[in-house]
Amino acid sequence: MATLRKTMKTMNKFILSAALLMSSLWLKAQTTEPVFFVVETMKATPNKSADYVKNELEVWKKLHQERVKRGLILSWNLYQVNYPSGTNNAYDYVTVTAIRGFNGLENPYGTLIADAVNILSKEEYVRASAVGTLRNLTTKSVFSMEDYVAADPNARTPAKYLIVNYMKVKDNKWEEYKNFETKLIKPIHVELMKSGGRSAWGLYGLQMPSGDGQPYDYTTVDFFNKWSDMIASGSYRKALEKVHPGTSYEYMMNQMNGTRSLVNSEVWEWLGGTQ
Repeated sequence: MATLRKTMKTMNKFILSAALLMSSLWLKAQTTEPVFFVVETMKATPNKSADYVKNELEVWKKLHQERVKRGLILSWNLYQVNYPSGTNNAYDYVTVTAIRGFNGLENPYGTLIADAVNILSKEEYVRASAVGTLRNLTTKSVFSMEDYVAADPNARTPAKYLIVNYMKVKDNKWEEYKNFETKLIKPIHVELMKSGGRSAWGLYGLQMPSGDGQPYDYTTVDFFNKWSDMIASGSYRKALEKVHPGTSYEYMMNQMNGTRSLVNSEVWEWLGGTQ
């Protein structure tokens, strides 16, 4: 019990700090509350990957479902990092928790710390407390949703595959970069969705940790329902010509290279979640 309480209190402490810092950066008088994503990366203990995944999906998932039921979070999902992979990779798994508004960031577990013993069976409680022996939590980050579009906004099941791109914005190019993604690139993704390839696209800004020393500032995520859709996702050139007549592919590439650098790109596979 003490181990579980310590784990959950650590999570609460981090997210509370993030909420307090970000509240000084955002205007609270927004008509629509922002959606934040708490992204936690995990390195599985050697030879314990299968046990870790079972622990998340058979035990911790129940606690996250209770968080959704209580209105503390919007969703929780577990992903496996397919590429890059290997013993030298910094992490093998990622959990993503969607939370609405600053109040949600401030108190993401509510009274669940005290209530967990009544929600789980005795065996499940022991397993939940032992999750630290199955993986190491390597990083925690908080992202804000900057833009998002889906082929089917009412889809109940998350996309099976994600291509997650990490972007570093060039000096004094913040506005230009956001305009590039939302005005030039987003319509291309929408057009590509019509062909049945990708299922969604999103732009997410890194809020925590912050500072000039961070290796990236934004991520863009391409969502796909099938591996074959991810491989054959359509022609950017044809989509560009259709949605931006008269705009050359070379112009698009110049805008891309002039506003940001692609730091890294990963392929995630959805394993399960609260849906």
